[in-house]
Amino acid sequence: MAKIIHFISSLSRGGRERQLATIVSNTDQAKYPTKILYLNKRQNTYIDEYALKDYAIQIGAKGRFKRLQELHRILKKEKPSIVYTWGNGESVSILLLKPFHKFKLINGSIRHGIRSKQFSHYFRTIILHLSPNVVANSKAGLKANNLRRGRVLYNGIDEKFLLPLSNRAATRQNLTGIPEGIPLIISVANLVPYKEYFSILDALKELKDAGYEFYYLILGDGPMRLAIEHKIEAYNLQKNIRIVGNVQNVLDYLKVSDIFIHSSKGEGCSNAILEAMAAGLPIIASNTGGTSEIVTSEVGLLFEYKNPNQLKDCLSTLIEDRSKRMEYGKNSYNRAVKDFTVARMMEDYYYLMGNLK
Repeated sequence: MAKIIHFISSLSRGGRERQLATIVSNTDQAKYPTKILYLNKRQNTYIDEYALKDYAIQIGAKGRFKRLQELHRILKKEKPSIVYTWGNGESVSILLLKPFHKFKLINGSIRHGIRSKQFSHYFRTIILHLSPNVVANSKAGLKANNLRRGRVLYNGIDEKFLLPLSNRAATRQNLTGIPEGIPLIISVANLVPYKEYFSILDALKELKDAGYEFYYLILGDGPMRLAIEHKIEAYNLQKNIRIVGNVQNVLDYLKVSDIFIHSSKGEGCSNAILEAMAAGLPIIASNTGGTSEIVTSEVGLLFEYKNPNQLKDCLSTLIEDRSKRMEYGKNSYNRAVKDFTVARMMEDYYYLMGNLK
């Protein structure tokens, strides 16, 4: 039996937090009794959705030194066999305390596969090299940090995304008002600079000017919303595009759509892409970070980041060829079921826990 503590800055809704929540909620607590330590309390979290209340402990102290003292006391009391950190700050704290405790450390702070020239990235790379065990959610993440060691733990998709939709046409009409026959394109991503929507709008304007028929749904919200709305108006695309905002029933929107687009500066293992694959959608995505590890030539098309001309060509190919859309979509689903289920992630997670330095 190995007692595990996961240490993360907060349980707010994000990629790393979701993977952690999925892991803990699916862990065999008899074999791997698990707790989550977190620093910052947030309003919109995964605690209730994943029933984490009994596993989560907030470090209430304020200030770095006092937090370090409280963390030390908790570790002394809990006596974990393994501490798994999910951010660079958390990794630094645990490295400082490790000489006073007997546990194995996993540094899981790598969440995307791009290399930045910022000091914070170089500092994280140093901390990663000082950590005995490193886990990323993509091979690109290890490479971006100049690591020749480490393991990859890809995200797992909740089974609900793999279930068929009983009446696609009726659900589509009720949700969107867009009838079958008009290609329905969708993106699921926050409206932030990191998720690059403007190339998508540039490509769609060109397609509309060329006479293509389509409709595009944006699921997400954020600080870039006003700028995106202005661009939509400037391009006269109001009748073709709708910003839906944040919704609870993302799955329903995915399952009634025809094409999924993801344009991002950098990803590790994108939950949004995996869920679109599980919904049986062909994928068009920017070739950044670990995306090419997920989006192979059998499931979709990749384009160069911020290259609207390439994106336009990808879109026109799938809008014109329904059979190609169906082929990619079928392959997407099959790949999701084979390689990216929660069961597969947990199998890899247990193997990781049993093979640490």
